Amino acid sequence: MHIYNNKEEFLQAAVVYQETEKGHLEEFYHEKSAFIYYILEGEGKWIIEDKEYEVKARDVVTIPPGKRFYFKGNLKQLCITAPAWDEKYEKHVKYIKE
Repeated sequence: MHIYNNKEEFLQAAVVYQETEKGHLEEFYHEKSAFIYYILEGEGKWIIEDKEYEVKARDVVTIPPGKRFYFKGNLKQLCITAPAWDEKYEKHVKYIKE
């Protein structure tokens, strides 16, 4: 079962399932939401505030509000944001070359 919601349905948190072959090659930060990622399958690398972390299935990645991040890898993951993600608070930093 996959449960998806947005800020109109539940302000306190949002949940989304993600699949990626290469990662999210845009560094950004969110002014209000914390991000919690649970890695379901695959391997990759998370870069948070310029520090690299290797990840694999069953790892958890947490990013507080205001911290810059992006990730690389072939991953299936569950992303939870709290409070619920709102586009107006997401700030682009830079695009990442592969």
